[in-house]
Amino acid sequence: MEKATHALVIGGTGMLQHVCHSLVNDYSYVSVVGRSTIRHQQLKYANPSPDKINSIIVDYHDSSLFREKLQSAFLAYGAPDLVISWIHGTAPQALHTLFNEIQKLAIETKWKLFHVQSSSRYFAKENTPVPDNCQYRRVYLGFILNGRSSRWLTDPEISGGVLHAIKSDQQQTIVGTIDPWDQRPR
Repeated sequence: MEKATHALVIGGTGMLQHVCHSLVNDYSYVSVVGRSTIRHQQLKYANPSPDKINSIIVDYHDSSLFREKLQSAFLAYGAPDLVISWIHGTAPQALHTLFNEIQKLAIETKWKLFHVQSSSRYFAKENTPVPDNCQYRRVYLGFILNGRSSRWLTDPEISGGVLHAIKSDQQQTIVGTIDPWDQRPR
């Protein structure tokens, strides 16, 4: 099988870092968006193929700088075949900025977006409009029940769940559980 070209992970220097480490096995380049230079350095240092990781050091709340950084990455490595996005609700324009920049280069090419969201978003039943050539997948991060108590997912559990979502390619994946909702950690 021929390697896919370019994956983009937004929020990849934190809880999704294990996703980034795994993607370098299947993609020629993995661009990683995050704010911290130190966390980008740590991500590369921990990876056996650091030359395949393209650090995009930017705060996606700054739309114009985010746009510039995406344009630069897409010109260097091509539009991404796969996007893993952990964008906080405080930056609703960031996803649209991403869509616009990909569409400039790949209006006909199919690509996949795995939109990682918190468990509380599950109950909002949002309709996220995406470009026609985007295969949209939603990944909800739940919690773990331990008898009568519960806990939030660990970073490795989150990454494992996201990687499972990519492999299973379902419209919707719940990592952990969201039911019963009233037993979630507080």
